[in-house]
Amino acid sequence: MELLIVDDDNAFRKSVSMALERRGHSVASTGAGPEAMRMAAGARFDVAFVDMKMPEMSGVELVRELRHIQPGLRTVILTGHGSIDGAVEAIKTGAWHYLTKPCELDNMEALIRAAYKEAAPAPVAPDPTAGTYHGMAGGSRALMGVIAAIRCVKDSPFPALITGESGTGKELASRAIHFDGVRRTKPFIAINCASLKPELLENELFGHVRGAFTGAIVNKEGLLKVADGGTIFIDEIGDMNLTVQASLLRFLEGGRFRQLGATVETQVDVRVVAAINKDMEEEVRLKRFRHDLYYRLNVCRIDLPPLRKRMEDVPALARHFLGASRTAGGTTVDIAPAAVDALNAYDWPGNVRELMNVLSRAALLCKDSVITRWLIASILPSSDRTQSVVLPCLEEIEKRHLHESLRCNGWNVSRTSQSLGIDRRTLQRKMKRYHIARPPA
Repeated sequence: MELLIVDDDNAFRKSVSMALERRGHSVASTGAGPEAMRMAAGARFDVAFVDMKMPEMSGVELVRELRHIQPGLRTVILTGHGSIDGAVEAIKTGAWHYLTKPCELDNMEALIRAAYKEAAPAPVAPDPTAGTYHGMAGGSRALMGVIAAIRCVKDSPFPALITGESGTGKELASRAIHFDGVRRTKPFIAINCASLKPELLENELFGHVRGAFTGAIVNKEGLLKVADGGTIFIDEIGDMNLTVQASLLRFLEGGRFRQLGATVETQVDVRVVAAINKDMEEEVRLKRFRHDLYYRLNVCRIDLPPLRKRMEDVPALARHFLGASRTAGGTTVDIAPAAVDALNAYDWPGNVRELMNVLSRAALLCKDSVITRWLIASILPSSDRTQSVVLPCLEEIEKRHLHESLRCNGWNVSRTSQSLGIDRRTLQRKMKRYHIARPPA
């Protein structure tokens, strides 16, 4: 993807640009709005991340100008928690989404993938061998069941509930519901209950009017209003306190809510998709979650399986993640069949998110264009199941890695030493030490 980063914080801009480039994206950056306009006039970008507050031109002003220069460009406003109102205003003037700073790289990557999916035509049916369904890769029966469930509920007006362990892709599933459904052209807004205090969560969802409390000097539209016509994804809803649960239940029953301090109600058309990584029934039994809200949310339920229950999808997931990856040297990355075997021998307690992180690290550490079994073995944590993969001796790992690198480079010592980042004499000394020799033709 072609990305544009506009932020006057040099350290932030450079670190984010480098991180996104390591993930395989082409990144241009600047610290000034006018320069960003000149760049957009001369090159096409898929997504622009724009800081809200800059000295020469505000983020809102730049979003408005970029919309005229490149109508198809998706702009994401970067703002602090104290400037959410400004981000909402930017969305009204054409911004596609917003992120609060400090923003996590995974959240930026999720928006980039969503922008790509919006730009590309939605597939008629998932192809387990050739592609993905809104970022979901694989062809296992478990995954096909999830995709079938999403297709069944995507156009329903009723709330949806996505359950599953941490890292199984609940937000990805929620985006598939939205971007493959009838609301795809309307806003998709995500909020995480665990990241906000209860009073802040209620304010973010419903907003407030001027004078509602000390410090409320202007009106604030809540995310339910911002998402009007579209979808709001409420992640980790099990961490929502009972007071906010009651307010959400009332909204689900009639599509109306009252801003803090308001005397009149606001009517919106928003589909709620919620996610939880806890045992929902147990939370209800322990009275930590309202049973009536649970019944309201549980109309369209999708249970995501852990990765250990769909291990046959690991090769497809690996190819999908590495498709946009580059080595530290900038070359594309492939993965050896033996390395896939190493991935299949691990339990993945962190699920798909952990797999993605392991592959990202492997691509970064890979000295040549092929991720080997021994590199994967050195990254994965040791466990009973991986003992057959992780060799007991670091010297043996180095020996196998050198042998694999030489083979991939046609046993050319100079080329192999360059790919490994060591000099030719050091490589020859290690070959002699480990008794590595080119096999006879």
